Amino acid sequence: MNEFENFFNLSTDPMTIADANGKIVHANSVYTAITGWSVDELKATSYWDLIHPDDHAKARTALQTVKAGHPVFALEYRFLCKDGSYKTFIANLSGNKKSEHLYAISRLKEGQVVPYIMVANAAPVAVMIIDTNGAIIHANQLAESMFGYEAGELQGKSIEELIPARLRKKHKIHRGEYQSNPVNRPMGSQYNLKGLKKNGMEIRVDIALNPLHEQNELYVACSILDITEKITTAELALNLERENLRLAQLAQRDPLTQAYNRRTMEELFPKIAEECKRQNRSVSTIMLDVDNFKIFNDSYGHQTGDQLLKELAYIAQNHIRENDILVRYGGEEFFIIMPNCTPRQASEVAERIRSSLEKDMTSGHKITASLGISTYSFSSDLESADEVLEKLIEQSDQALYQAKNKGRNRVQHFSSI
Repeated sequence: MNEFENFFNLSTDPMTIADANGKIVHANSVYTAITGWSVDELKATSYWDLIHPDDHAKARTALQTVKAGHPVFALEYRFLCKDGSYKTFIANLSGNKKSEHLYAISRLKEGQVVPYIMVANAAPVAVMIIDTNGAIIHANQLAESMFGYEAGELQGKSIEELIPARLRKKHKIHRGEYQSNPVNRPMGSQYNLKGLKKNGMEIRVDIALNPLHEQNELYVACSILDITEKITTAELALNLERENLRLAQLAQRDPLTQAYNRRTMEELFPKIAEECKRQNRSVSTIMLDVDNFKIFNDSYGHQTGDQLLKELAYIAQNHIRENDILVRYGGEEFFIIMPNCTPRQASEVAERIRSSLEKDMTSGHKITASLGISTYSFSSDLESADEVLEKLIEQSDQALYQAKNKGRNRVQHFSSI
């Protein structure tokens, strides 16, 4: 602490240093005089022991912002003094990534905006201070440079001038909403923010907001990062990922119905089985077959039959969960795998699909389907995933055969055969 000793001792503001977990490492004499604790007593504890419990949530939010590399202005918190009373401090916080120390320059609640301007000038990021009308009352050098303005040129401008014209009305609304409930808002809460440089270039920005209260007036300190390069890189990576996903889906899915193909089913099922086994959950499957599909094809042609299968797959997909797997098993047969699904739940889903196919087809052709269900409970380690899948397919197929024998257009669970 030698490099800070003189600074600490000469300051008229109460100051503390803490580690990344909030344990107090050092405090100056002003802080000890106000709180009544000695330096050694403070070093033996942490902020979390002395900050009022009702203020822990906003203190943790501030800590997250500092850990992300941004200063926090005007964090208001109540601190437990040695005499048992609480004093309200307003602190400016910053961090040192190398040492992972947290630096707090505090004052008792009465204060002025001027100190924050001094802090803004020393801050390692772009900082602006805005009044309730949206006027910029101060911008540090980094903020001026970020938006391409000369020294002092931003002062007095409306913050909306730094927003693309098409977004200014919406920003003004958001600013009014924030002023009605001004709280510390950390970085990373909204990545889709855009700024406008003096030369007309748009940049992507991330902003942390810190409310400052001065003589019943509200000011907002804005800490700003230019994340254009970060977002551009992320978007390129996302586009590449989407393209890879598209190519993978072409290999994984049936081109007619967009249901998974059998090869993909065999690749995915071991992961499904492993997860169900780990959670001690059951897996259910449904084998679905269109009734009298050959007669339909012979009557209306294969092209109409293909359209019917596409609509069938669409209806079935809408009745299953996001993590369920719809597979085109072959021809007019579809196979559905439903992790964490009981026999009753599987029967309900199958019945909804059957009913929708009977009533909701938009092609103008009336069709029905029969559905066979099987359920497997992972209570034994003896069977492999391949064996489990084979058993589910066989039992679902047997249940489907039984449904056909009982008159078609019905749901049958293997356990009821």
